[in-house]
Amino acid sequence: MILMRAFAALGWALFCGLACAQQRPAFEVADVHLSPPGTTESGGALPDGIEFRGKTLLQLIAFAYIVPLDSVAGGPSWLDTDRFDILAKASEPQRGPALRLMLQSLLEERFALSIVRGERRVPAYVLTVGKPGVVKESAGGAASECNSANEENTRVLACRKTSIPELIERLPQVAPAWFSLPIVDRTGLKGAYDFTLRYAPRDQVAAASSALSLFSSIEKQTGIRVEQQTAEVPGLSVERVNRTPTPNPPGTAGRLGPAPTEFDVASIRPSRPEEREYEKIQNGRIDARAINLRNLIGFAYNVEEEWVRGEKWIESARFDLLAKSAPTASDDTIRVMARALLTERFHLKVHRERQAVDVYALVADKPRLKAADPSARATCKSAPTGTTRSYICQNATLDRLVDRLNDDSGGYLQHKVVDVTGLTGIYDFTLTWTLPFSLPGPDSGQTGFTLFEAINRQLGLKLRLQKHPMPVLIVDHIDRQPTEN
Repeated sequence: MILMRAFAALGWALFCGLACAQQRPAFEVADVHLSPPGTTESGGALPDGIEFRGKTLLQLIAFAYIVPLDSVAGGPSWLDTDRFDILAKASEPQRGPALRLMLQSLLEERFALSIVRGERRVPAYVLTVGKPGVVKESAGGAASECNSANEENTRVLACRKTSIPELIERLPQVAPAWFSLPIVDRTGLKGAYDFTLRYAPRDQVAAASSALSLFSSIEKQTGIRVEQQTAEVPGLSVERVNRTPTPNPPGTAGRLGPAPTEFDVASIRPSRPEEREYEKIQNGRIDARAINLRNLIGFAYNVEEEWVRGEKWIESARFDLLAKSAPTASDDTIRVMARALLTERFHLKVHRERQAVDVYALVADKPRLKAADPSARATCKSAPTGTTRSYICQNATLDRLVDRLNDDSGGYLQHKVVDVTGLTGIYDFTLTWTLPFSLPGPDSGQTGFTLFEAINRQLGLKLRLQKHPMPVLIVDHIDRQPTEN
């Protein structure tokens, strides 16, 4: 309910069902289709529309209706497994609330989606004002903007003219390990504010009271206290949905135009010796400083940095890169442009081949996995706390677990996980382990499992560090200096 109040000015149109879908704002043109194999999950809002690649319908529903993934109930088993691409344009630039209404209408039109709204009482992060007057309202009427970036081992979220509801929407996107539960606003703050949050990844912070915690940063910068409580939050239930979207109208591709293949403008130069590492990729723009070529090549070809093979200097030489193109939220589109840039400016030539590399092989020991009901909806949720992390999976294959571990293993794994168990069924299981900085000492009398221990004791599987053939990228040629800007 709290989240929805931020959009009350939109009127009853936000809450009406299929009967009034045509009265909502609609995209001028939209391409909706199944994602091709290998599509990288990415996307978000653009100045004049939306672009999503490799997203499940569950993710699209959560984005459109402004609720956490866990607040969407019901629906068929494929809701969180089938992936779709959506590129949609509005007739003129739109702000976030209008784009979400347009996406709601699009999902209803193309998937025959029917949603039932409700509320439920669940664990949540509740925001209250702990120190009044710390955060000051922004001057001027420019649009809200939040930019996230990495600076060495510190994450940075810089927001300008941003309301508390807009911050609440942003936090789970940029810091899912910190904000894994719904967020409820009880601050009463109605203005727009400027603030910069600096924090460490959660698995590197032993306690929430640490100066490096995101919770502490929020309180220091804004005076807002973050506390875990139970609260009423909005929820959705999927009543009806079609698995196959209706076909695109004739001429859709021509009206949207082709995806860009090259940056409109790009500057590359060697970094100054004192330059600090920084990188930001957003809306078709790369802004990176003190980045090494091995890192950039790995991003461009979508391979692990450690799987890029070339001369030693591609790891030590540092460059500043600023590249711009038409706005895009697709990582794959930016990768295509980055490959073209490396080819043009460094005369890069590469090929792929399979080589034995270090991986964590997931192997069967004495499996303790419960067979799932194949008609239930497939889910695999992450549930981090201050000291532990859990994956709660239902109707899931081990591939889903491997994907989760590769996305976020809580600081335990330095290499990719590969499933070599040979187990092909679907299962229900919960995996819970203690984060490295919270493991109890030998004389503490407390218990806690490392990730490796939890996988073995709870699932009957093992993670084994070993060599395994994987596709690596071989750099055949690259110039030491880029061509002139």
